Amino acid sequence: MGIFYCDTCHTKFEADGVKTDWIDRTYGPCTRWTASCPDCGEECQLAKTVHAHSDGDDGCEGGSCGCGGSGCSSCGGC
Repeated sequence: MGIFYCDTCHTKFEADGVKTDWIDRTYGPCTRWTASCPDCGEECQLAKTVHAHSDGDDGCEGGSCGCGGSGCSSCGGC
């Protein structure tokens, strides 16, 4: 189970979700989890988590985040 966020009705909810995998020509292997909002039925993505970066060391070398870069579905990129 994951926590999802609906951009339409601004609701956080828990759901199993559906995993979609694909190979992006730019970023390589990608994964996205989606679930239907229980209030409005819109397709929603996992709630984004805030990454704590210390000053001067954001964990991003050359524009790519240690968790997968701008194509990272878990953080949306740095």
